[in-house]
Amino acid sequence: MIVVFQFVRRFSLLLCAMGILGLQVSAEVDQPELESSLGLPIVLNDFYIAGSKAEPIPRIDSESSLVIRVLEVKPAADGFRYDLEIYGLDPGSYRLSDYFRYVGSNESLPQLSQQITIVTEHDLEGIPKPKELANVPPENVGGYRVLLTVCLVIWGVVFLLILFWRKKKVQSEEFLQPPPTLHEKLGNLVRAAAHGDLSDSDRSQLERLILGHWKQKLPEIENLPASEALVTLRSHPEASPLLLKLEYWLHAPNPSIDQQSINNLLDSFRDV
Repeated sequence: MIVVFQFVRRFSLLLCAMGILGLQVSAEVDQPELESSLGLPIVLNDFYIAGSKAEPIPRIDSESSLVIRVLEVKPAADGFRYDLEIYGLDPGSYRLSDYFRYVGSNESLPQLSQQITIVTEHDLEGIPKPKELANVPPENVGGYRVLLTVCLVIWGVVFLLILFWRKKKVQSEEFLQPPPTLHEKLGNLVRAAAHGDLSDSDRSQLERLILGHWKQKLPEIENLPASEALVTLRSHPEASPLLLKLEYWLHAPNPSIDQQSINNLLDSFRDV
C-alpha cells in the first residue's frame, strides 16, 4: 500500500508540473501573430514574459520601428503578464522580445515567438471619424471702426491739450517778462557796435530805432527820407553824439569801452 501511495503521489506531481509547463509553453508559443496598420495603435492583452519584471527598451533615437507603451502589469506564475499598446512606424514583421529588457539591467529577453506585422493598408472603418464642428457664431467680431474712432478722438483731445498748455505757458512767460524798453534794445545794439560785433541785420535795426525815436520827437524830419534825416541828426545837439560815435565804432571798434560810457550816450532814450 505504501508503495502504491508513493507512486500515485509522484505521478500527480509530475502531471501538475507538466500542466504548468504546458501553460507556459502555450502562452509563449501558441500566441497568434498580430497585424496592425502603419501608424495606428493596437492593444495586446496578457502578453506573458517569464522571469522578473520587464520594460520596453527606451527609444534613444528615431530608428526604432515600434513604439510600445505599457498599460498594465499583472503578476503571473514565474513571470508577469502585460497589457500593451503598440504603434508601428515602419512596415514589416517584428519580434516583440527584441524591444523588451528586464528592469534594472540590460539583459535581453528570451526569444519569444510573439510577432507583430505592420502593414501599409489601413482599415478605413477602424479609423475614427472626425467630429462635425458645431456652427457657433463668433463672439466680439468687429469693433475696429469704433476702436479707431475712439483712438482718434483721444489723440485729438491730447493734442489740443498740449497746444493749449504750451500757448498758456508762452502767454504766462510773456506776461511775467515785460518786453524790453527802447533804452534796453539800444543798449545791446550799441554795445555790439562798440565791440565790432554788429551784424548787418542788427545795424539796420539800430538805424531804424534811432530814426523812429527822433522822428517822433522832431516833427521837421518826420517826412524826410532816412538818408536826409540822418544828415540832419548829425548836427542836432542831442542826437549827434550817439550817431557820430556809432560811425566811428563801425570803422574802429573799441572793445574796452565801459557800460557807463554807453549809458551816457543813451540818456535821451532812457524815459521812452
